[in-house]
Amino acid sequence: MKLNFTLHIDCEDDKRIFMEFAVEKKLMWDTSISVNNPADDSFDVLVTDNANDAKTALQNKREQSEIVFCGKIADVEEVYSSLLDVWPQNESSNIRKQRIEKMLQHLQNRFDLFHYQNLLTTAIDSVPDLVWFKDKVGAHMMVNKEFSKTVHKSKDDIRGRGHYYIWDISEEEYKKGEYVCMESETETMDAGHTCIFDEPLKTSEGMKQLKTYKTPLYDMFGNIEGTVGIAKDVTDFGNMGLELSILVENLPFPLILCDVNWKVLKMNDSFKKLAGAESTPIGEFRYKEWLLHNMTPVSDASDLDGKSKEREYEINLGGQIRYYQVIEQEIIDYFQNVSGYFVILNDVTVAREYEKMILSEANTDALTGLYNRRYFEDFLRNNANKPMTLIYMDLDRFKEINDNFGHKRGDHILKGSAKFIQEAFPDGITARLGGDEFTVIMEKLIAEDEVKKRCEALNKKICTLIRANDLQISISYGISTTDGTRNINGLLREADNRMYDQKRTKNN
Repeated sequence: MKLNFTLHIDCEDDKRIFMEFAVEKKLMWDTSISVNNPADDSFDVLVTDNANDAKTALQNKREQSEIVFCGKIADVEEVYSSLLDVWPQNESSNIRKQRIEKMLQHLQNRFDLFHYQNLLTTAIDSVPDLVWFKDKVGAHMMVNKEFSKTVHKSKDDIRGRGHYYIWDISEEEYKKGEYVCMESETETMDAGHTCIFDEPLKTSEGMKQLKTYKTPLYDMFGNIEGTVGIAKDVTDFGNMGLELSILVENLPFPLILCDVNWKVLKMNDSFKKLAGAESTPIGEFRYKEWLLHNMTPVSDASDLDGKSKEREYEINLGGQIRYYQVIEQEIIDYFQNVSGYFVILNDVTVAREYEKMILSEANTDALTGLYNRRYFEDFLRNNANKPMTLIYMDLDRFKEINDNFGHKRGDHILKGSAKFIQEAFPDGITARLGGDEFTVIMEKLIAEDEVKKRCEALNKKICTLIRANDLQISISYGISTTDGTRNINGLLREADNRMYDQKRTKNN
């Protein structure tokens, strides 16, 4: 979901920096961000260096608004806890841009938190069966409307309460354990996967027979923190005959129901849109054929106790690759026979893209976009037994560039050098080891004359990056090779020594 931001920036320097930030991040002045155009459906953010303006804004602050003060904490000490943040009045553009990015991410996280909480509440309230979430000791953390309606208690009254209070039976009857669900909760948590139970339940209104589906809940550390349960009241034939259409249609993810021969019986709009089957009669849609021809497996299939299969796939939707976790679950009838299947497609694209982003950031040099030392060392360690050609490079007189022209110009030289190195070795793995040191790994043995020819051509390009006051930048390089039998440390030392031999020759 896209979040709208309305930004009020009264600091001229920050206006300029934010515009630079927007250009760098390729932000568009459309529905995602607006400046000084307040909207009812946007986060209203004031960035000010006037303490009085900040305090006044706090007096009229609405829930979806935030204030950032640029200045000394002492000037806003009495209202500090109500501010989103306090930034130094003067700092580098780079740091300020990072603060802006963190601020926008904070607001996006707030928006996403509400959005996903709302998705969960809407989803479970749309289910015509009883849905509940319990902690490990059996206290209810959340229930849906149907659950609340069935037990004649509000959601707030149910929260934190146990079984006997909710179902209006005595604690003594509950502890007897004859008509309660505490054994099945423990069994589900011990099993670590979804379990199905036929459970008799004693209530103040008499006995009820429930078909329950219980699944363990895991916290962010992988520990089981409770269970989620769905129960259908099958006490009488009227309840057993409830249509599944409402459930299928209101769940916010693609879902289909099939008979025992995989003939599709129900599919929701989310699945129809994903499969492009809006105009296809349900009886003519072949799920298994569609899966085979449109979804590409990206993981091995997991068989969960013989009743559920899980596998991750990718699909090309209009040129965009999306990832789905496909779960095929058996539907077990009252007599423990397989009566059909339901298939859920869980969109995990955001999680996969986030994983890729984290991996990229961990292995990429932020300034040049080349691989960093971490990736370089990991690659050598993992490919030590393969043939390769290694080239060590170091910029000559780079310190003089920084000393005479400043680090900004130095960064420009580094980025330009990185670009030329990639152009000279498009078939190689290029990395910046730190400072003005670079390296190239060729995943094969290459004649030294060919490597030298490329390096000299590269040197001519790098020499064009600066010419001022007789100061000319250039590179020194060292080459070493291995057929996969050499010690990696020896390979590195040889390339490094040859590079410094060349550098010393230039200085003499």
